[in-house]
Amino acid sequence: MLKFLGLLVILLFSVNELHTQEKSKKKIENKLEVGFSKVGVVDMRKILQESTAYQGVVEQFEDIRRKHRNKITKKEDELRDEENNLFKQKNIISKEAYAKKLKDLSNKANALKVEKTDDIKKYETSFEKATIKIQKSLVDVLSKIASENNIDLILAKDQVLLVGSNIDLTKDSISQLNENLPSIKFEINK
Repeated sequence: MLKFLGLLVILLFSVNELHTQEKSKKKIENKLEVGFSKVGVVDMRKILQESTAYQGVVEQFEDIRRKHRNKITKKEDELRDEENNLFKQKNIISKEAYAKKLKDLSNKANALKVEKTDDIKKYETSFEKATIKIQKSLVDVLSKIASENNIDLILAKDQVLLVGSNIDLTKDSISQLNENLPSIKFEINK
């Protein structure tokens, strides 16, 4: 009877050990399956440089900024002329009239500073919104490329040390992005 109990205990430990080994084997197999995921890499700088939509947004932004700078410069020149004329009248008009005109001139200068700051914020916000639209379109393009090629992970090229040409998706991404989003209108919120 003791022999039988001893054999039963040994048999139970053996079955338990086999079960534990089987679990470990399955965990290792699962890790190996994950280890063989397909990966792709894209060069984000190159995509933006060669994106027709992004280039168009940059050109529109620069054009608007240049026009804004010219408009502000013209207004600043007008304020300087007013200031020079006021200084010429300093000894001609009364102190009260001079102080009032000086205060009005100061208010105009402050209003111009506020206008300049507000406009710059509007332009930058509009630029960000346009860039976000391009990025969303790029995400759609990359998702499509990933599903067509059974790619599990796409990384930015600047986050990777070595990249084989067979996993670089930059050219395909650029051509599909330019096809999906050839241009974008730079809209300024009033």
